[in-house]
Amino acid sequence: MTSATPPAGGGRTTVRRYLAAILVTAGYALPLYLAIVNVFKPNAQITAHPMSLPSPFTLGNLISVFDSPDYDLVGTLVRTLVITAVSMACVVLLGSMLGYYLGRHQGPLQRVLTGVLLLGLAIPFQVILIPVTQVLRPLNLLNTYAGLVVFNVGYYIPFAVLVFSRFVREIPRELDEAAALDGAGPVRIFTRVVFPLMHPAMASVAIFVSVWVWNDFVNPLILLGPDKGTTIMTGIYRSLGQFNSDFGTTFAFMFVASLPLLILFLLLQKRFVSGLTSGATKG
Repeated sequence: MTSATPPAGGGRTTVRRYLAAILVTAGYALPLYLAIVNVFKPNAQITAHPMSLPSPFTLGNLISVFDSPDYDLVGTLVRTLVITAVSMACVVLLGSMLGYYLGRHQGPLQRVLTGVLLLGLAIPFQVILIPVTQVLRPLNLLNTYAGLVVFNVGYYIPFAVLVFSRFVREIPRELDEAAALDGAGPVRIFTRVVFPLMHPAMASVAIFVSVWVWNDFVNPLILLGPDKGTTIMTGIYRSLGQFNSDFGTTFAFMFVASLPLLILFLLLQKRFVSGLTSGATKG
């Protein structure tokens, strides 16, 4: 009976991999460390020692951000939450319906529609931003929250449809057939049978769309304009200013802006990976 011996140099290779992983992790962790630790430091300490721990520890930056009328943080958060929530809900609802249709039907029309959706994913939003303003203006949707939501829904639906269609193909057709034998129509089959099984895919789509809409900078800046207030990313940009040197409140603004997305991810993380990878191994 022979025992397997590790290949020569295997130990050194493992050490190199661990070192590479540590370096990569440090590269990602360093900006996060700077963004968090400087929230709780006085401005003078940030400029003098940006890498040091808070000494003394202070909540003054967070209090200043919430109290200052220049930031309007509460109003900005509410506007961004509403725009993100409505956009995400519409994308999930419409994308799941169209994804169910494409996942259950295969034909020339479905292939053409899938190709159009793929083309929509390939076009950067900067390319279509000016045409979008020309479409929204005669509809009186330019510089409105509704216009921004409509743009978000139209732009992110292709991604949602492709995720949902791949997921639907893993749901057995026998469930649809059994419901049809009981007298259910297509709408009832979708709402009562298929849609409740889409939770993993819905979690993945909800996280991605929420992150994209929440972090969007150019579209709210152009489509909303200054009269309708700002979203969180444009708020950070406008709060900086050309001569701003109050780094503490800037770090505090960014810290508060990231909390809703972090909470959303923690709530949906269990279903996130399974929804994203569903259909990856099936044709």
